[in-house]
Amino acid sequence: MSATPLPLDGCRQRLTGVRGALTTAVLRLSPADRQLLSRLAVFPGLFTTAAVRELTGGPDPAPALARLSGAALVVRCGTRFRLLRVVREYFAAEPVAPAGPVSGADRERLDHLLNLSAVARFAGEHERAADRLTEALAICARCGDVPNAGIVLDALGDAALELGDYAGAFARYAQSRRLAMRLADPLWTAESLNRLGLVSWLRGDFGTARMLCAGAGAISKVQSGTRAKRAQSRALLGLGVVALHRGEHASARALLSQSFAGADRASWRDGKAWSLGQLGLLSLHEGDTTAARRYLRASLRNHHSLNARWRIASQLEALAAVALAAREPEHAVRLLGASAELRMLTGARVPPVERAARQRTLAAARGAVSPDRFTQLWSAVTAEQVIREELDEHAPAARVVDPPLRVFAFGRAEVFLGSEPLLPADWTFAKPRELLYFLLTETDCTKHRIGRALWPWSTDAQVRNNFHTTLHHLRRALRQPGWVTYSNGRYRFDREAGCDFDVDRFRNALRDTELAPAKWLATAVEVYRGDFLDGEPGEHWITERRAALREDYERAVKTLEVLRRRP
Repeated sequence: MSATPLPLDGCRQRLTGVRGALTTAVLRLSPADRQLLSRLAVFPGLFTTAAVRELTGGPDPAPALARLSGAALVVRCGTRFRLLRVVREYFAAEPVAPAGPVSGADRERLDHLLNLSAVARFAGEHERAADRLTEALAICARCGDVPNAGIVLDALGDAALELGDYAGAFARYAQSRRLAMRLADPLWTAESLNRLGLVSWLRGDFGTARMLCAGAGAISKVQSGTRAKRAQSRALLGLGVVALHRGEHASARALLSQSFAGADRASWRDGKAWSLGQLGLLSLHEGDTTAARRYLRASLRNHHSLNARWRIASQLEALAAVALAAREPEHAVRLLGASAELRMLTGARVPPVERAARQRTLAAARGAVSPDRFTQLWSAVTAEQVIREELDEHAPAARVVDPPLRVFAFGRAEVFLGSEPLLPADWTFAKPRELLYFLLTETDCTKHRIGRALWPWSTDAQVRNNFHTTLHHLRRALRQPGWVTYSNGRYRFDREAGCDFDVDRFRNALRDTELAPAKWLATAVEVYRGDFLDGEPGEHWITERRAALREDYERAVKTLEVLRRRP
């Protein structure tokens, strides 16, 4: 990789505009920091220090990243970083440059990261998947592994798409297309064009979607093999959706039917699910609710088997529209409530192309039943129950198992390991439990920040001694040292081992009330059993957190009362 040549004699000439200011800032860097900055342009979005370490293969990059952040050339986003768009365009770096064969150790590490990302994506942990994929992309960039770089970029785009980051998904797919065109790989180019077309379609840009999918179809039509069949099926799907939204129903049915047949021949379940869903919407537009329900349920079954929860939510909303058309308003409300629950749990947004239809369906459902009945139906059952009923699956519900750690902060403070409560003697003294609640309500804390909160009147030496003693007793009380992790100078509580914290449930319920206002506001109010650590001794940070959470609770109560009074 190489940066755009810099005018090293720039001190003798006047540099103006954004590029001039950027050049001046870059020239002030050391050669090593300048080289690192140019190499960071490989990342199309957020990246971690672990990814930078994979890219450079050198020492801890945290100090260099701190210097670049201080120079406003790299932006810190929590525990991640990103380049400003103007900085990335300034260096105009390609993701990878062709090089020799990849070593066995790098190949093994790359395969491991790709497997971890696949598992995380299937579990719906898209941010975790993106972090692993970014590390994998760094290895590809360092080793010049162009084919795998394309795979990683496409997977990064898919993860962004599932979270509703359409601009990010488009950028990653576009980067993948540039690599494909550099290597003159026709099928890779077709697949990238199809992905770009999908993003354009979901954003409501049907003209661009049609152009991109038509290009992908022309390329894949003259190729052979399973990949070519899938690319052709995806291209037909994009063209069929455009025809559907333009009201060209006969053309849409022909294209979508061909897309489904091609996906079926290529054993591409994802493609079948998409085609069936669009055929269901077409049947709904034509007034055939029986066919619409049949197609949409088949699509739901395929998406459910793939655990594509962002698409499951869309299918439930489409089935709600069918239920309204079939004069089943109460069933429509239950479907909409299940969809809203899925979106809240996964963080998936309603695609722009579906927002108007969803708003119409939601408004019609509200108008078809009384407000009290709407609220009751909305939260009557879980999303999994609604999906099981819609698919006519009568398998018994899975047994609910308590998580390894349950922590309650609202009202009476309690901590359970499984079903066993932790008693005062288990903590030895009060500070270990206070440290637990601080780590659970904060993220990625430095020792200095923890010390300032828990021991505000102590000297630095006293804080160091108190902190390590308290942390030791906390880990001993929890009987598992891995709950509290340390990385890059920061401590965090690892919830991934299975931790249920009532403050997390309260915050999650309030995170996106636009999608499910009454249901999730009611959930938040129910979780709030009393003030945060009410009556518990501790430092000033507890009072501040208590006041902030009480304010959120009071706002939720007022909003819920307004919603329930709404006619």
